[in-house]
Amino acid sequence: MKTITITGNPESMTAIMVPKTDEYHDHETITIASSDSNRSVQKTIFRVVDGGEDKWELQFE
Repeated sequence: MKTITITGNPESMTAIMVPKTDEYHDHETITIASSDSNRSVQKTIFRVVDGGEDKWELQFE
């Protein structure tokens, strides 16, 4: 399972921008961890869309 580290509360994330060099798929479950606390959450990607500027936008259910 892949892990993405973010700043802030991962529970409130509805979308994340990631580099296009990383590969993600619709309905894949990932872990989102906070870099400034011990919080983490598992979320399922609803959709991967082109976010522009060589980024993917991962949208969550």
